[in-house]
Amino acid sequence: MPHARAATTVNFGKDQFFTLGLGVRAQYLSHDTTMPGNKDAASASDLRIYMGAQFHKYVKSTLNLERLRDGNWNVLDGVLQVERWKAFNIWGGRMLTPSDRSNLDGPYFLSTYAFPIVSQYPGAWSGRDDGISVWGKLLKDRFRYVAGVYRGHNWVRGGSNYGEHPLFAARMEYNFLDPEPSPAYYTASTYYGKADILAIGLAGQYETDGVGTAQDKGDYKAWNVDGLFEKRIGEGAKYGVYTLEGAYYQYYTGGVKDIAAGYGQRSGDYGNVGGVNDGTAFLASTAYLIPYRLGWGRLQPLVRYQQFCFRKDMYGPGHPKTTQLDLGGNYVMDGHNLRFTFDYVRYKPMGTRAVGAFLLGMQFQY
Repeated sequence: MPHARAATTVNFGKDQFFTLGLGVRAQYLSHDTTMPGNKDAASASDLRIYMGAQFHKYVKSTLNLERLRDGNWNVLDGVLQVERWKAFNIWGGRMLTPSDRSNLDGPYFLSTYAFPIVSQYPGAWSGRDDGISVWGKLLKDRFRYVAGVYRGHNWVRGGSNYGEHPLFAARMEYNFLDPEPSPAYYTASTYYGKADILAIGLAGQYETDGVGTAQDKGDYKAWNVDGLFEKRIGEGAKYGVYTLEGAYYQYYTGGVKDIAAGYGQRSGDYGNVGGVNDGTAFLASTAYLIPYRLGWGRLQPLVRYQQFCFRKDMYGPGHPKTTQLDLGGNYVMDGHNLRFTFDYVRYKPMGTRAVGAFLLGMQFQY
């Protein structure tokens, strides 16, 4: 995502330039459920290279790469951008699909470190898919929309949608106070007092035969509503910045269980395959940016709670649930470009006991 400021810009002429940037996230988790024996583990959870170019006043491109956990590199974003008017722009390639605020934040622009478990829109990689989008800003940038057609989910031999049906997706959002300072249709879950925000968004996705196997198919439907309220307290945020975020989700698979994530791929990291669940979910979080500096930065205590409730009797008796509570804070040195997070995570997967862990995370962008 081209939120981060570029470290290097090379100009080639009028309205022609190339930018290069970097994003790094690293973490220590005291009880990593993805490791054998649930051991503690330190890892570089993200390494990204951001590249952008402008060839003409109205024609741009973005190429962002991300290093996968197996050491290989993948195309995160690869977009050709035609941006003639603020109200109507066309993008083609691999990009974030219209979805919830958390997905459009990406991991670097959340208010917390860990990506929410309830944000389960499918994507080829990190919420992206290949296709074409139109987007724009109207009403003095307070209204934003994006809609598009994409390759879609379960495009794999043996899956429900082997090259037959595309994914349709759309999102609209209105800002009742200041317009959000994020670019294009991207979002963030905190702006650290850059603006007063009251934003409500509505997103939906649909794909015929989007879930299941080739023999047992179901239509994929999903929608969510999300909101962000962030207020500077006192003139110039003299008394800090308060943040409140919430989201509600509905995911439908037509009563069909989807294939396993990464079915037919090298791993679950590859391909837009499997893993969609039928159910409802919600997220609620709150944070407060303390106005006083402590050393090089400021503290932002935060709390977040999430719950995914699976469809009745489909994944177990009754309505099994997965929940997660995050309790901690950020040490903010340069907004989303340089931040440390300390978090206590209590995670309770469906049908098993709760697991507690401490997370120490760092992110850097330039």
